Amino acid sequence: MALNMYYKNGMIRKIHCQITDDLVPTLYQVHDSAKFPQLTWLIDNLYENPQIQPAIARALADEMVAFETLILSLHLPFPRIPLKNMQTFFTGAATSQQVVFVQSEHTS
Repeated sequence: MALNMYYKNGMIRKIHCQITDDLVPTLYQVHDSAKFPQLTWLIDNLYENPQIQPAIARALADEMVAFETLILSLHLPFPRIPLKNMQTFFTGAATSQQVVFVQSEHTS
């Protein structure tokens, strides 16, 4: 089940990002790490359709950068483009002070 995230950008336009099923295991690499409290929160609440406030979005963007740095230092493979897209998405939400909405997309 993919997860769609979005925030409003103006009256009509929305900015979208997706967490795919194949990205979730990558995120679980830092689950319960004290260095990544917001990513742990996101992982724990992915399927609860959470709303992410701008301050949390900023912290998530910062943690995504630290996560990428950690993975690179360990020379582990990871989906660089999806993680970078998430970091850019959370930065945009924080910068524009918008709440991020998460919706589960049931696939049959």
